[in-house]
Amino acid sequence: MKYQALLSKILKSKDNLEPFESTVGRVVTPPPKLTISIWNDQVILEPSQLYMNDRLFNDHIRDYSLEGEITEESIDIAASDMTKAGQGPHKHALISFSGSGNYKANGKITNTDTLKKGDLVKLTPTECGQIWFVDFKVRKLGG
Repeated sequence: MKYQALLSKILKSKDNLEPFESTVGRVVTPPPKLTISIWNDQVILEPSQLYMNDRLFNDHIRDYSLEGEITEESIDIAASDMTKAGQGPHKHALISFSGSGNYKANGKITNTDTLKKGDLVKLTPTECGQIWFVDFKVRKLGG
């Protein structure tokens, strides 16, 4: 067989391959022993086949920094202790307190809501579908 004919035959044999594509899976068993069902329960992906987005883990910690403007503040107060120069400590009954201003905050947020049984997730496969990446949780719109 000539080289061109052989090459043509090899290329033609690749025509009908169905590529693996991203899909939606359903959580069968939540982490840490995550299993996910795909293709209408035809395939169950085991933990050894999965890489999960770090933000989906129950112990994922993120630092945060907030800065902004307080546009409304209202607090109900029963009483207030005050010390005024020359008058000594005394109490005043207060009904409420309101104000506005600016704020700054820094801290940490820890996820406590990892995947649960029945959650839908977007999955992206490697080229041959042996390893799958659990990208993020999704919701079905409509019925």
